[in-house]
Amino acid sequence: MLPVTLSKDMEKVLNFMPGKRTEDKIINLIIDSLSFKLRECEEKIVELEVKYGMTFEEFKESWNTEKIADKYSHEVERDYMEWEGFQMEKKRWLSALKDFKVSISKAGK
Repeated sequence: MLPVTLSKDMEKVLNFMPGKRTEDKIINLIIDSLSFKLRECEEKIVELEVKYGMTFEEFKESWNTEKIADKYSHEVERDYMEWEGFQMEKKRWLSALKDFKVSISKAGK
């Protein structure tokens, strides 16, 4: 267990979090933060799916088979790189959230 000292201002803010104990409040804060990051990635992915009318895997396949118009334009190349990055980031945040929830359940929280 890592001891943590909180300022009075931080305690006040933490009191807005659900949970009876400080540890429960911090757990909820971490879960909320990880979930927020995951939702951010999902929103960006959906924006690109709507823009191109396909999933990233379909876009990647179309890219590789030369079916994307203006494939080498700055906008399309940037979208490809960002989309791929959001896909990887989503996996990372989802994995972190799952791992954290598993560790909490093992600890009996």
